[in-house]
Amino acid sequence: MKHKRLCEPDFGKKDNYTIILPIDQGVEHGPHSAFYATDHPEMLDVDYQVDYIAELLEEGLVGAAALPQRTANLLKFWYPHLAQDIIMKLNHGNNLNDWLDPTQAVYATTAAAQGMGGIGYTIYPGSLDQDEMINYFGKIKTHASPTAKTILWSYPRGGEFNPISFETTMHAAYIAAQLEPDVIKVKLPEYDNMSTLCIRVDRVVKSACGIPVVFSGGTKRGTEAILMEAEAIAKNGGYGMIVGRNVFQRKRNEGKNLLRDIHKVFRES
Repeated sequence: MKHKRLCEPDFGKKDNYTIILPIDQGVEHGPHSAFYATDHPEMLDVDYQVDYIAELLEEGLVGAAALPQRTANLLKFWYPHLAQDIIMKLNHGNNLNDWLDPTQAVYATTAAAQGMGGIGYTIYPGSLDQDEMINYFGKIKTHASPTAKTILWSYPRGGEFNPISFETTMHAAYIAAQLEPDVIKVKLPEYDNMSTLCIRVDRVVKSACGIPVVFSGGTKRGTEAILMEAEAIAKNGGYGMIVGRNVFQRKRNEGKNLLRDIHKVFRES
């Protein structure tokens, strides 16, 4: 398989893959938890953060960076040649109040993402606000630049169900597919072993009705678990991984080495 950047015409095509770096966790989890209280506290400094993102893009270790508006604009300003590899994340939630129903507020518009390569947006199937989120995504597709790729996060939340069960993850992919984004992002379904994971990845990918699926890397974990999941994704039709905390919460060289190992798994699958 060949790695493709967001700016390349073969992005999203069969027999290719991508690794996307999301750095929007500061909004949801807060900058202390996401950046400062990690093995890589330098990420709290936005100037350092932007330079590091640019370095990963220029070295080909990631194919795109999914960023909140402020970080996206800084990256575009300081590294305009990388603008077509930026996914501006338009909406965000935060976990300051666990008693609130899960929702996402719109922080940026499609106009703000002009000149960037992609638009990221989240829906919460199963939440009280699911219809509003889904309807708004339809407006995004209408107003977005025809050259901008849409990446849809589909994360079931808010109901009396397991949000990462096999059945729920399949449902999330199928709902997202009906909105016809360019790429769908879902979490990996829960699993007991590699065999189970492979079967479930295959079924989730098929539930996306032919739209490429990237799977979330989730919270920071050991390298062995990440590479096992990468292998299951690569061998069962997944288009790639969107890996954030497992990269930027590691020390600089450790994060880069993990990305190199993930690439090796996809190239050789």
